[in-house]
Amino acid sequence: MLSLFSGTESERERLLPAGQSLLDSLQGCILATRTLLRILTQHLDTSVSLEPVGGDVGVGENLEHLLWAAQEMHATAEQTDRHVRKNTSRDLYARMASPHTSLQEKGAIVRDFHQATMGIFGSVGGPVVAVLLRNAGLPERLEAALREAEASPVLRLPMDALRRSSEEIARAVSACVAPGGPAGETAAGPPENGPFSGTGVVQSLGDYLPDALTGRRARNALAAAPGHLEEALRALAPACKSFQLAAAPAEGYIAPGTGEGPGQNPPGVAHGAEQAKP
Repeated sequence: MLSLFSGTESERERLLPAGQSLLDSLQGCILATRTLLRILTQHLDTSVSLEPVGGDVGVGENLEHLLWAAQEMHATAEQTDRHVRKNTSRDLYARMASPHTSLQEKGAIVRDFHQATMGIFGSVGGPVVAVLLRNAGLPERLEAALREAEASPVLRLPMDALRRSSEEIARAVSACVAPGGPAGETAAGPPENGPFSGTGVVQSLGDYLPDALTGRRARNALAAAPGHLEEALRALAPACKSFQLAAAPAEGYIAPGTGEGPGQNPPGVAHGAEQAKP
């Protein structure tokens, strides 16, 4: 049987790297979100949970779940951030808000913050991470990325499809754009299960492709798959990266090297009540 993916070798070579890069970006964003949620749960006593992501969930639906989590984290961080602003100097707040600090500087910030607030916040890691999140602008970045990519068929692609062979990825992408596709969608409209749902796309390929993906239009659609993936990657990757750039310094403030952990104070710094003891 002749391959339905009739693009050039150059198109084949573009497809797999674009698909893998997009998958890496999504997985990195998911991991970073889980890391931030874990930190906030441990240090700010929050209860924000992340809806199921990955697997056969559509790319866009995954990102909508991540956007909701980012909005909830931002709201939680904003409350603590207001209290921190009232109890610290502008200079110390600016140092806390910067994601570009060395581990040594993080340790100094933790000590200075604890001393400036006399331990009223208890564990220091939570408030510092809240300031980082408040200034990271994660919801705005992801919302803007979704708006930029809203017309992309890749948003309806199940995330697991990005793990497949070049031909299978091309088929799945083309199935998301072809009129009369598996979920009844057309090139101009989303499927019935939601704006970015991937449900039914991969499952229906076996029945759908032999009849629908024939002729010049089908070959053109398949050959266009690398471009669709690259466009989606350009729109979404920077926002996904911003989640990772927020999670990395947040973990740094919780790491043992800063002297901070769940319920701990920096080395040599006691709570305000303990400092008052003779």
